[in-house]
Amino acid sequence: MAKKPFEWCLEKGRTETRKHRGIRIIEPDNEKAKEHIEKALHNLNFMKDVAKLGKYEDWIFPPAFYAMYHACLAVLYYFGYESRNQECTFIVMEKLIDEKKIGLDEGYINSLRNIGKSIKTTGIKDLREEFQYGTKVKAEQEIIDNTLDTAEKFVLKTKGILLSLMGEL
Repeated sequence: MAKKPFEWCLEKGRTETRKHRGIRIIEPDNEKAKEHIEKALHNLNFMKDVAKLGKYEDWIFPPAFYAMYHACLAVLYYFGYESRNQECTFIVMEKLIDEKKIGLDEGYINSLRNIGKSIKTTGIKDLREEFQYGTKVKAEQEIIDNTLDTAEKFVLKTKGILLSLMGEL
């Protein structure tokens, strides 16, 4: 990423011939935004249902990550961006926060992409990868509780932001 990150993501979106691997500027799409926030809520509910079982701890982290990720995609579609790259999604979210277009704490994005390691010592993306691709099935209760709390707060906060911007969901 020799260029500035946002410009790099735009370039990847312009130059990839298959499904692009960056971001593209598109017409804002409230319908896609609604669909992604619904998917975020769906993943959030699945995460909570799995947590209630008191087992299958390894399956708490993937839906937590994807609940937050789909909430990000909902915001991007509202503002006219399409992303096919997780890092580029996070870069656009930071841009929107910096431009004060959304009232969201950047700490959520940092916990999602593993900067700052705000979920105890590991970010949500790392936890998802560790439990989804690895062999661990048990996690410390504090990490589970922090993940559940962070994902729920982020999705609900994002839904609230979209509700205030769109007037309805």
